[in-house]
Amino acid sequence: MLLAACGPKGGGGGGGGTTDPKPNASSQIPTAPPLVSQGEKFSFDLALQGVQLAVYDFEVGAVGDYDGKQTVQVHSHAKAVGLVKMVANVDDFFTSWIDMQTGRPVHWFSDEYAVKGTDRERTDVSFSKRDGDTVPVDFHLNNDPPTPEPQKVTFPEVWDYNSLMIAFRSWEASPGATITGEVFRSRFLWHYQVTVKGKDKLTTALGDFPALRLDGHVYKEDKTGQKITTDDERDFSIWVSDDAGRVPLRILGHTDYGDIEMKITAYDPGSAGR
Repeated sequence: MLLAACGPKGGGGGGGGTTDPKPNASSQIPTAPPLVSQGEKFSFDLALQGVQLAVYDFEVGAVGDYDGKQTVQVHSHAKAVGLVKMVANVDDFFTSWIDMQTGRPVHWFSDEYAVKGTDRERTDVSFSKRDGDTVPVDFHLNNDPPTPEPQKVTFPEVWDYNSLMIAFRSWEASPGATITGEVFRSRFLWHYQVTVKGKDKLTTALGDFPALRLDGHVYKEDKTGQKITTDDERDFSIWVSDDAGRVPLRILGHTDYGDIEMKITAYDPGSAGR
């Protein structure tokens, strides 16, 4: 949701951050089990210039087989609050099935309202059925039969929004390290570049935390994998707690209307170990 709302011409976010004269530029997200615990929950407030627009929840769900792989489900849900409900239909659900061995996405499903409409747009992305540079995508409007919308991709690894957020929890690299890739947000693909800005300190509703700040830049791609030049490019920053929990604490996106901010409001570590 925040990825789609972030606007052009950002400059990172608030806070300090450090730089490293010898960045570990070759660092990559590790191939390893996802850093999650069954039953783990995160809750965020989403605000524009300090005015609350929605609540956003992440929850780690069931473990089971999907397309022959042992996976864990990660759910996210965005819902408008207050006066925003009178002008925008926001009650959107997203589910990822993440490989328990590699941390990579196996399947992605989104179910959300159309922009300024009452139709439900449902999308299935089948990462496990990728064929060369093509990832199968099925789009459903309401309960209509699916329409194939195959997506051409450029990178060996392609993510969805949920799985990439989880992956950032386990990415530990030197300031200046940069990764580039592609990520689905609903039916659309975005090219991203994310750089480790450095160590920071963050005050949240849950207390004060040391944090690792990541700065990112994204742009939208068409179905052939080409940059859509008529759309704005977008900047954002992510803060992840720099401790054993590795909890996402804050996301800040820059728009022409002001900063859109997601701030953590609640966290439940779940009942099972990682």
